Amino acid sequence: MKKTHLLVFILIGLLGACQNHPQSIQSKMVNISDSSMIDINHYEVKKISVGENITNKPMASQVISMNGVDKYVMLDEFYLYVFDWQQGILEDSVSLHQCGLLRNCSGFNYINSDSIIIYNDGKKTVFLIDSNGNIQKRWNIPRSDNYTQWVSSVDALNGTRIESDHEKFLLSGSILGALSQAKGLTIPISECLYKESGEWKSVAYYPDLYMQYNWGGYYMNCTYVTKDSKGRYLYSFPILDKVLRYNNDFSLCDTIPMKSRYDKGIEEFAFDGSEDETNEIRYYISQTTYSNIIYDPYRNLYLRLAEHPLQDWNEKGAFCKPFSIVISDTKGEILSESSISTDYKQFHYLNMHVCKEGIAIAMENPDENHIYFACIKISGSFKSTAQ
Repeated sequence: MKKTHLLVFILIGLLGACQNHPQSIQSKMVNISDSSMIDINHYEVKKISVGENITNKPMASQVISMNGVDKYVMLDEFYLYVFDWQQGILEDSVSLHQCGLLRNCSGFNYINSDSIIIYNDGKKTVFLIDSNGNIQKRWNIPRSDNYTQWVSSVDALNGTRIESDHEKFLLSGSILGALSQAKGLTIPISECLYKESGEWKSVAYYPDLYMQYNWGGYYMNCTYVTKDSKGRYLYSFPILDKVLRYNNDFSLCDTIPMKSRYDKGIEEFAFDGSEDETNEIRYYISQTTYSNIIYDPYRNLYLRLAEHPLQDWNEKGAFCKPFSIVISDTKGEILSESSISTDYKQFHYLNMHVCKEGIAIAMENPDENHIYFACIKISGSFKSTAQ
């Protein structure tokens, strides 16, 4: 295949983006004048003491507020562990034995002590439990051998945590495979599970841009979802410089411009038909991409990670891309972008959370008995909406 270079950006046209019809292909850099809201060179180190029997690299974790006090909750196979965020000590644990062994893309959302959502990826089952580990209700995800390959797998890890309101759960995931082979199809990435009726309904889909060009078969397909204080759902896609925002019942959608100042465009995947993992990684790390989208309820802000190209990957080793954090208000105005491009390897941004102090990013450390977080203040003038 002749290598095709595409500088792909979506116009500001709000409804066009949400209806999955990209309006144009253009290459325009953005000017973000501020870089000071997050100062990566000044942070407090916070330690969570996990001891010898709990992992210090959880795949699913959460910072929540209980009676105005922040807690760190993490999943480790058969238990949820609750730590005091300020002191870093273990306060409580919730047995998950009734839910089965939780591995791979299993995850949770700790709403309160009477309402904890657990997703078992192996069983393809959603559980609602209380803090004693007792199952209040369960739902099976409608998957069978009759489903085609173009059905998203549910991912309940930090980037696509199961969201909840009084009537429904929102479960999201992604597709493994080149979506360019699915031209003409509508591929869901999120489904609503209605608590009372047990009905499942597809509500959000891959933008058509995914089917129009070849973006490889894995890394560019990942989706990231969060919910803000007004119940709106935000979606971040690796290839889109904007974030899609749906209202609570998914009847309306607008876009939030959250493009990095370092984004010069994106090239199409050059290895047509190849599913070689090395080629997939080489392509992914060579591009500017986007990942997690996080809502900050303490300051009413949106935070998005932009991943920069990696130049020195050892093909036999692990990889971690330099990144920056783009901050926007809820009206869609970009306020700041802070680059983490020098010591980026020490940060595990898949274990990243907002807290009262600002943003907390897990750090690399040789101490298996602790989780170290860099707690970085978010400065500036903003309106707080939730505590």
